[in-house]
Amino acid sequence: MKCIILSLLTLVTGCTTGTHYVTGVLGPPISPAQVVVYYSTPTNSTTIGRVTAHSYGGLTYADASADALTEIRLQAGGLGANGVVVYNTDTAPLCGAHVRANAIFVSPSRSD
Repeated sequence: MKCIILSLLTLVTGCTTGTHYVTGVLGPPISPAQVVVYYSTPTNSTTIGRVTAHSYGGLTYADASADALTEIRLQAGGLGANGVVVYNTDTAPLCGAHVRANAIFVSPSRSD
């Protein structure tokens, strides 16, 4: 019985992993809550690196994707990025969600 409960808990809570690859200049760490998710590159941005996350968590693909995006924001914030541009999201049965993004720093726009 213990094994069944443990298996179900693992299925529900899952596991999320992330990686990063630096291609630009690192900045001071930023809270993941402040990292904005974009689906196209905003103006006044520079690329800091690439981030990926793979999540097996949740009961649905939406849960797994949300967990992966949370990990993406965590990875990007650690690089000093205040945004990520998601360029690939994959979901597959028994494989969870895999998200790839560029970690970027978006400079505040100036109004002259």
